[in-house]
Amino acid sequence: MTAVLPSTGNAFVEALLRSPTFLPQLATLSVPVLALIVAFGGLLVMRRRRAGTRPLARLHRETEGVALAADLVLVMAPFMVLVMVLLQTMWMMRETVLVHYAAYTAARSARAHACPPLPENGQVFLLERLGRLGCTNDWNRAETAARYSLISASPAWGIPCQGACRIPEQVLSAISGPTGVSAQLPALLDQARYAFDSDNVRLDVGFDPKYLLIGARRGSVPPIRARVTFRHYVLYGLGPAIGTRRPDGYFYRESEAEVTLL
Repeated sequence: MTAVLPSTGNAFVEALLRSPTFLPQLATLSVPVLALIVAFGGLLVMRRRRAGTRPLARLHRETEGVALAADLVLVMAPFMVLVMVLLQTMWMMRETVLVHYAAYTAARSARAHACPPLPENGQVFLLERLGRLGCTNDWNRAETAARYSLISASPAWGIPCQGACRIPEQVLSAISGPTGVSAQLPALLDQARYAFDSDNVRLDVGFDPKYLLIGARRGSVPPIRARVTFRHYVLYGLGPAIGTRRPDGYFYRESEAEVTLL
C-alpha cells in the first residue's frame, strides 16, 4: 500500500531539526558574518572614541578632508571584498535551507513510492509485482523532485552545462504562464539547466539503516533517508579562496544535506 505522508510544513521543520547536517552547516556559515559584524562594530567604536577626544581648539587645523580621495581608493578594495564575502555567505546560508528542502522532497517522493521490504502476505506481494498498489521503489522520481527543488538555489546567468542536461522546458513554461512569471522564463531555464546538470547534484536515497528493525515487520516501511550533494556557485572573485575550479573557469563549493523522513 502507498505510504501516508505527513503535512509539509511542520514535517519539514521537524526533519531539519533532526538533520545531522543542517545546524552544523548554518553555524559554520554564521561565523564569518558574526566576525565581520564584530570587527565593523569595533572599528566604529574606536573611531567614535578618537573623534570624541579631539580638543575643540584644534578643529580648525584638521586636514583629513584633503586626503578624502586617497582614503576612498584605499578603502574601496577591502570594502568590496567585505561586500562579496557577506553576499556569498548569505547566499550560501539561504541555499543551505534549499538543499535540505531538496533532500526532504526527495525523501518524501521516495516514501510515496516505497514498498515494504516484507509484504504482509503472498497476495500483497503479487499485487506489488503487478504494479497494482502504487509502490515501485522508483528512486529516479526522488531525484527529479530534488532537482526541481534546487532550481531556486541555482544561478540564473547562463552557467554552461558540464554533464547531461535534460531541462523540463515544457513543465516550466506551463508553470510560468499561470503564475505570471513568463517574463522571467529565460532566467528560470538557466537555473533549471544548472539544477538538472548531472555534475551539480548527487542523490543517495533509500531506507535508513538505523531503522532496519522496522523493516523486519511485515507490511512496514522503514524511514527513508535522502542525502543530496549540491555544488553551490561561488562568486568569481572569491572562487580561488573558497571554491573548486571547473574546467570552464567557474567555481563551486559542495555541501551535503541529509534528511530522514520518519
